[in-house]
Amino acid sequence: MLCDPWLIDGVFEGSWCHYPPLNVSPKDLTQVDAIYISHIHPDHFDERSLKFFDVNTPILILKRERNFLLSRLNSLGYFNIVLFEDGVTESFREFRITMFAPFTKHNFHDAEVGNIIDSAMVIESDGVIALNANDNTPTPAVCRSLRKQFGNFDLAMLNYNSAGPYPSCFSNLTDSEKELEHQRILNRNFDYMCELLEVLSPRAVLPFAGAYVISGLQAHKNRYLGTTSWDACAAEVLTRRPDEIICLLREGDTLDLCSLTNDKPYIPIDLDAQSRYIDLVLKELKYEYEHDDFPSIAQLLVDLEIGSSRMISRGERFGIAVQSTVVIDVDGHKVAITPQFDMSSEAGLNAKQVLICSLDPKLLRRILDRKAHWNNAEIGCHIDFFRSPNIYEPDLHTLLQFLHL
Repeated sequence: MLCDPWLIDGVFEGSWCHYPPLNVSPKDLTQVDAIYISHIHPDHFDERSLKFFDVNTPILILKRERNFLLSRLNSLGYFNIVLFEDGVTESFREFRITMFAPFTKHNFHDAEVGNIIDSAMVIESDGVIALNANDNTPTPAVCRSLRKQFGNFDLAMLNYNSAGPYPSCFSNLTDSEKELEHQRILNRNFDYMCELLEVLSPRAVLPFAGAYVISGLQAHKNRYLGTTSWDACAAEVLTRRPDEIICLLREGDTLDLCSLTNDKPYIPIDLDAQSRYIDLVLKELKYEYEHDDFPSIAQLLVDLEIGSSRMISRGERFGIAVQSTVVIDVDGHKVAITPQFDMSSEAGLNAKQVLICSLDPKLLRRILDRKAHWNNAEIGCHIDFFRSPNIYEPDLHTLLQFLHL
């Protein structure tokens, strides 16, 4: 079973790349019995990678009321979809599989809506059991429930990173403040992973999901991402839990879940080589939208007003209510899009809580036309933000995902 195949560089509107660069291609992996796709983010559901697989390959996903992933798969011609009810254990081939909807709205911040797309999988076979949490990181309470339901896990695959634009894209922070926030977020995540391991107590843990590097114009933001290597994660967890068994894998490595041993010695990531690769190769890459013609700003403003109105209506269906005023800088024109559309020179200046967003008008044009997506642009570090005060409002960023015509 292949899980979340992202095999081609350039997801999240062109900026996310692998390091080390992959040797494998989608064509090398097409002889699989099934594909599990946890959610619709392109580092888990990369349409470019998926097109190499036979459309009759079974695709396993979570059944949910608003199923963006299912709709997209169907639109691409994939109809052999196996839907799993939330929390219900079902058999598939030699496996027993249980999928879970988002365990929490947000692991670290208050949110009324929060996470609406993720899933996780518990998979069992021949007495071996593993948790593939993906980006659906459980809470300590969920870990207690999982252990009560399934007993002892052989392997827990847990995300240790915070992929996204903070703090690298936030100009209200100085470089030194970004560095401090970068380290604070990493330490928070390491502490949280250890808290989960204390409760879940698996035989071993595999730190995974979220190791990536930024290419192109935004490559300078790599320094301040809320991410680090799995090697660094393992080292930090071992300082807190020295008896923990941590499994580390490179491309092509195989882990025996019974003996918890790799089929070859693990080779750590060379961070100096990674920096050289970014500087010499990845910085030179161009994003697809950079090749577009420059859009009409007048038409962009007209369509932005329509898109923002529809965004608010879509958000209301999910019960999203936000506190911040959002201002988008459209080629020097400051335009407020929440709580109401405002193109005046004072737009957003007197708001108690404001988020100012700046991005290439070519990319904004694509977002409004549904050729790109706000959330992908945000996670890909294509949008610069100024936030005052520096308070994260998760539901606001959920709302912005609905900005399009």
